[in-house]
Amino acid sequence: MKLDEIQKNIEKISIENWNKSFGGTASSEIANEIEIDNSIVMRAMEDLVAANYGTINANVELSQISIDSETREFEFTPIKVHIYFPSKQMLEEFFYSSDLVRKSIPEYKKRLYLGAHQLSQVLFDESVLARYFDYPEYYELDDSRSGGHIYICSEETPEERYIHVRHGRKALANGKSAIVAIYKDLANMSEFEQRYWHSHELNIHELDFLPNDEAYEKFFNRNYEGAWVNYTDELSDLTNNLESLNSLFENNIFNKVQNIYCRPPVENTQKSYFDSCSELFKLVGPDNINQKTLKDFLRNNKDCLDKDFVYESGRDISKLELLGLFEEKIGSSKKLTKAVRLLQKDRTEADHKIIESKIARENLSEQFFNHVEEINANIKEIIEKIKNPL
Repeated sequence: MKLDEIQKNIEKISIENWNKSFGGTASSEIANEIEIDNSIVMRAMEDLVAANYGTINANVELSQISIDSETREFEFTPIKVHIYFPSKQMLEEFFYSSDLVRKSIPEYKKRLYLGAHQLSQVLFDESVLARYFDYPEYYELDDSRSGGHIYICSEETPEERYIHVRHGRKALANGKSAIVAIYKDLANMSEFEQRYWHSHELNIHELDFLPNDEAYEKFFNRNYEGAWVNYTDELSDLTNNLESLNSLFENNIFNKVQNIYCRPPVENTQKSYFDSCSELFKLVGPDNINQKTLKDFLRNNKDCLDKDFVYESGRDISKLELLGLFEEKIGSSKKLTKAVRLLQKDRTEADHKIIESKIARENLSEQFFNHVEEINANIKEIIEKIKNPL
């Protein structure tokens, strides 16, 4: 078989395979199909690559499996192959000259047909997450500084809303952050979801990224290096810390330990940030504090009297002041109370002012996570003081 005929077979078979699996084709597979030696196909692939017709992963070591017809035992024969990938130009020419061009293929699936790598990244505005936070009955959304995932969580989720995507967060040099997703997950979404994500896509060539982005590195190591990396999930940690604190008392200090609407800002605007602070405040603010539990503890363990819980006027002190008294008596310097008051200021902005939805210069997601991180540290300190009193 002549070289040009071999190369045409390589192109034909590799394009067919790409359009089935969006992956490369081993030289041994082509050799078996056209019944020539693997080494000849490897050399033909090298010539194609030299002429800019595709790329190869060279000299990959595989094992060919065969079964002995008499003993039925497996035999493994080592073999070196090239893995060939057709060029984007070849894939584009095939796509636009085939029936594929007349099919209604969703955006990210189409890009795979045109040569995008399954593990290549696409960047999106943070607001792309808003839909999934707004419908907790349809989606399971886990989000952190490093990212997380979005899955459908109910049989009631409409079929057109199918999604199963891992996402990351990538810090930008201007202080903001972008959402990262990979083509493989994007292409598997429903057409409805692909249109939605496409409407929030950013041009990667117009973005400047922050160097030494530790949170993004965790996303990269987990999804590309296969590392067993746990994201720091501040909101899940908050739930766990509230549960741990409650477990030290006969009755809960915090009535609820989770708020499904508590989330980082989905847009880098003051309005979105204040809304997030408001939902966080519902978890640690006075409306969620059980003052009876605090008073019982202070009476029984810190020799407090009823007069300690009222002003000189006879009016009860506020729940936050009661929390501050509790912290003072156990020796934690009212750190949690101060953090909640700071959060209350941002929450009040959301509830009592008309806030413009203009894009902020600072990274408001980072500010929100800093709030949660500080509250977590304060609760852990209280837990330690209760477990190991002076």
